Amino acid sequence: MPYKAELAFFQKLLEKYKLQCLCFGRDAVPEIDLGLRRMLGLNNPPNALLDEGRENVIYYVCDGFECCYNGFLLPGGEQAFRIGPYLRREINDTEIMALLEKYRLSTSLFSMVKQYYSMLPLIRDDSIMLVALNALGEVLWGDADAFTVEYVENSDRPVLVPKPAQTAEAEMEAVRVQMVEQRYEDEKHLMHAVAHGLNHQAQLIISQWRIDAFEQRTTDPIRNMRNYGIILNTLLRKAAEDGHVHPVHIDQLSSSMARKIETISRVEEFAELVKLMVHKYCLLVKNHSMQHYSRLVQHVILHIDTDLTADLGLKSHAERFNVNASYLSTLFKKETGVTLTEYVNRARIDHAIFLLNATDMQIQTIAQYCGVPDVNYFTKLFKKLIGRTPKEYRTLTRGVGTDR
Repeated sequence: MPYKAELAFFQKLLEKYKLQCLCFGRDAVPEIDLGLRRMLGLNNPPNALLDEGRENVIYYVCDGFECCYNGFLLPGGEQAFRIGPYLRREINDTEIMALLEKYRLSTSLFSMVKQYYSMLPLIRDDSIMLVALNALGEVLWGDADAFTVEYVENSDRPVLVPKPAQTAEAEMEAVRVQMVEQRYEDEKHLMHAVAHGLNHQAQLIISQWRIDAFEQRTTDPIRNMRNYGIILNTLLRKAAEDGHVHPVHIDQLSSSMARKIETISRVEEFAELVKLMVHKYCLLVKNHSMQHYSRLVQHVILHIDTDLTADLGLKSHAERFNVNASYLSTLFKKETGVTLTEYVNRARIDHAIFLLNATDMQIQTIAQYCGVPDVNYFTKLFKKLIGRTPKEYRTLTRGVGTDR
């Protein structure tokens, strides 16, 4: 296929959205609905794409279960490409009950159907799919005018196929197991990304999470979100530990996130907090991972980060850790790429920047909090590293003409 590379890239892109992509021939049609109808004891859905599909047409199909698909026949017409199922919106409990009634199914299947919907990716904005499919269509058929897009609202009414209760229960259990396995797999990938400080990968993973996929352990939805926030915080703590961040730093961030979790009052707040938590833990790993440092250098860095107001000179550190000052100086520079003095100065100025942005403290007070009681020297050091005095920096970043 001359378009093999483009199709492979397109498939990989959709898989990032957790979308099932299938490429198959007319004589080997796969189970496209992830087994929904089989589990419910219904006949297979009509396959409009292969039975009635025409070449050079991209189909948007929405079936009777509100599941959406996209598909098209590949050039030549012998193979088809199918995307889905996915949802355009969340399906609530009332709608699930209505679907069971529509297909004359037992209400005992409610839990299984709810679990099925929670497994599906949610694509709220159809324009994402439209743009992607149009771009691929131009590659496949050479021009935007060489293909069309058709929408098919498929209100199929499948015929019930009798199924032993034992078989149905086994298939329901298989769905539950699949969900648990997928959740643990996602959590494993998330922890790997965080442990390596890869925020872009971690954010992609959590962007695919569905809140309604979480088990509702209480009748209070806010309490459920907070509980999962606590679970996530624990997972991220462990990921940061795997990233060789000292427990002192992990504990500080974890405690801060725990307090934020308990202030959640809306679903939107929970979604934003999850993004913030992942970002903060990735940043923690990037800034404080000591994976490649010797035990001695790790102890020195931890001492610096823990108390910037202490005597952090080379001689003081050598005495504290009972090592030769020259040896410590050489080792520190070799492992960190900077001298001990440079590292301490950078840490103090970084903290000063935080205090300048987050507080209204006077500059002299900030200097003391950073372990530099001489405000004139502090100002000189700040300008050397940042290019502006503390006063100039605060004025520029906050737009406030203040001498503090």
